[in-house]
Amino acid sequence: MLVYFHIDELARDAVVASALKKEVERAGGEVVYGNRLITHYVLRHLNIFDVIILPSLMHYFLTFKKDSLPDNVFILQTEAIGQATGTLRRLNGKYFGDDHEKFRPWHESVAGFLLWGYAHLNPFHEFYPSYLDKCRVVGHPRLSKSCMKSMNNKKSNKKVIGFVSRFGLLSPHDNRIPFESVIGGMKFGKDSFPIFENSDDKDVEDMFYTEIIDFRIMLEIMMTLDSNNYSLTVRPHPRENRMSWIKIAKKLNLEITVSQWDEPFGHWLQGVDYIVTPPSTSLYDVIYNGKKALVTSAIVPTRVEHILTESDDNNQILEGVCHPESVEKLIEYIDSGNIPCDEKLINLRLQEQVAADIASDSITNIINAISEFNLTRKKSSKQKIMLLTFKSLSLFLSYLKSFKAKLSGRVEQGSNFDLTIQKMNWINRLTL
Repeated sequence: MLVYFHIDELARDAVVASALKKEVERAGGEVVYGNRLITHYVLRHLNIFDVIILPSLMHYFLTFKKDSLPDNVFILQTEAIGQATGTLRRLNGKYFGDDHEKFRPWHESVAGFLLWGYAHLNPFHEFYPSYLDKCRVVGHPRLSKSCMKSMNNKKSNKKVIGFVSRFGLLSPHDNRIPFESVIGGMKFGKDSFPIFENSDDKDVEDMFYTEIIDFRIMLEIMMTLDSNNYSLTVRPHPRENRMSWIKIAKKLNLEITVSQWDEPFGHWLQGVDYIVTPPSTSLYDVIYNGKKALVTSAIVPTRVEHILTESDDNNQILEGVCHPESVEKLIEYIDSGNIPCDEKLINLRLQEQVAADIASDSITNIINAISEFNLTRKKSSKQKIMLLTFKSLSLFLSYLKSFKAKLSGRVEQGSNFDLTIQKMNWINRLTL
């Protein structure tokens, strides 16, 4: 089996690519890594693979034209926990596109849908029951035991408090100025952006309001925690400029460790005792890995007035986690180590959204699911030559982009990374 795996956000997806590569190689196959540059400029012209794994229908749409759609594309989301207010509308867009009719040729031609959780079958039952034969529930891939690696991050006897940062508007990874963030987020008339948020009475200022509140509260907690008892570590969001945290720590004289931008989230979690976070889908990873979480959204009462309908604030797992109503109460929970949660409800949500009962084998499940479709083609000398051509073009473009980045001073972050030989070797070492 020759597999192309698109890595969309390096820190988020590379560990899955690494684990998949190891498992496929053990079965005698090969995995070729890709990113936005390679998918857009090379894959669309040289589809020589048995299987192509893309993270959304939009990636498929942007890569292949309507008159040349392949029969070997699988959709495996990188962000598949979109259930909010009892719906899966945000998630559906990843499988069927925001306009189902416009994208019909693409979702009809998908070879298989690899779903994280059992609840993700619901939209297929409702909208496209004919696609159910193409659906396989495989579990959250980053929760696979194949993605875990023994880490020794603990360097002192202090408790480590991990802060999950989600400030893509205040500190975007692509260095947009605030004006651009406002323009990119504001509505322009009825039924306009942000379409997926589905909020008639909210706009970009509400998005900024909640981010600013969350940032201010996070800083207050950091400055309140006793540095003699606790070490602080921050995990920036992939679409956030991590350098901002380094500047903030220096400016406020805070002892903060900022996680490596390309470190897998699961690896970072292993060195953390408790998590402090605004509402975030990372809670699924946190709780599955046995960590206690404190969510800061209830500390400022007026914050609830600015929540968009389908924001992460309404994700159903939040019903079961701890929401302290003050910074003092949050510190009290941390000091005591007694952080309450509704385990029964949380376990239900984990089953629905990440198939917790099979997630530890998700990488194997992915390979088994793909194998069911019998897409492996007979190898030929021509395919080997084309594969060599594919790899050569990919490396040429990657090193050209890397060279231009050095001239411009661009820093690798999020989806903006170069698949050089050094980077691919680094990805390979992420898993055993």
